[in-house]
Amino acid sequence: MTDSFDPMDMFQFMDEQCGTIKVGLDLGSSGTRVVFNYTKDKIFASHGYPFDDQGPVYMGEARLANRESVSLKYGFYILANASDRFVDQCPMLQKLRQHDSEEFRQKLRTGILELLKTVRRWSLANMRKHWKIDRLSVGMPAQWGLEFQRVFLALIGEAFDWDRMTTYDKVSFTKEPDSLAHSLLNREEPYVRSSKPGQVWLVIEHGGHNLNGALFRVEKRHAGPPRFYRMEDAFGACGGSEHLLHNILAAFQTKCLDPPVGCQGPARPMSPFIAEQIRKQFTKSAVRENWGPQLYNLGEEQQFTFTVRLVEHGEVISCTFDQAEIDQAWNEAHKATFELVENLLEKLSKSTTDAVNGTIPEAVICIAGGSTRSDPWRRKVSAMIREANLPMAVFI
Repeated sequence: MTDSFDPMDMFQFMDEQCGTIKVGLDLGSSGTRVVFNYTKDKIFASHGYPFDDQGPVYMGEARLANRESVSLKYGFYILANASDRFVDQCPMLQKLRQHDSEEFRQKLRTGILELLKTVRRWSLANMRKHWKIDRLSVGMPAQWGLEFQRVFLALIGEAFDWDRMTTYDKVSFTKEPDSLAHSLLNREEPYVRSSKPGQVWLVIEHGGHNLNGALFRVEKRHAGPPRFYRMEDAFGACGGSEHLLHNILAAFQTKCLDPPVGCQGPARPMSPFIAEQIRKQFTKSAVRENWGPQLYNLGEEQQFTFTVRLVEHGEVISCTFDQAEIDQAWNEAHKATFELVENLLEKLSKSTTDAVNGTIPEAVICIAGGSTRSDPWRRKVSAMIREANLPMAVFI
């Protein structure tokens, strides 16, 4: 018996023999994933330090407690002059807008360039001497248009030392749901090997600051992966775990650093030292994946206490969030994304009601992304799917 054969292996072999390499780049809010010729991949830290002059903007994996960090992904909103359209949904942009100046923009460019140069160095270090990058495919949120692409092209060209024409020739942009659909539909999974000739897939990708979704018509073929195409434009909305952490930091400031209502006295600042302690406690799996509404029918409620030191070797304070405060921070962080999910489920339901070529398409829902690891998020979305009378989602 021989091993199963994946056609992608042949394409990879042919590319490597010819010396042409394909690189995929997915700039996430916390980590940037690079896929090298379909197989090898690596994740690079996406945060930087553009708010001060104490050192380089991009420090790789380092997390510094004495410098304020931000996801460099948010820098694209500033550099593309698009922050005013998104700030209401994405409050993490407020601090960047307050600092906006040509000097600050140059720091953002420098940080993103260093991230991309780190990607380039790793790619070159993993290439054989006769290999060259033939194609660089960049995944982008559904809401990012041409203004974001222009910024990305300029930065990639400089980081990879390509001239303008080479950059335009090698770089392509793909909406995040398209990238996920292409990956999933080329797998040998049970939900791909349907007995029905036609399906409509709802593909949702929910990262740290953004949810993207799109509908795809999928048609079975006699051999090989199915044929598929996107039925309409992809959709996106801001929200997720990064937004939730922003809300927690704001609530912590009000509850435990500002003076009580009616009392005088200066507020204690939300220093990078304090914020980093809160971030570390929140990002532990047991906290991040359970923060949110609980199963009230079982009488479950929770509270969580952040314990932080105000200054190094200084006073320690504790700040407790009760269930109502936990729910408030969580609901606000996911409001726009749940509205989008509701709209996408309605579109999927309508698309699988009427027959196509004599057959009613089968509905399939696939969901992936870091923010989907939240148990309350999965419960909420699963309840929405049941209410829409659609089959349960496959969580990737």
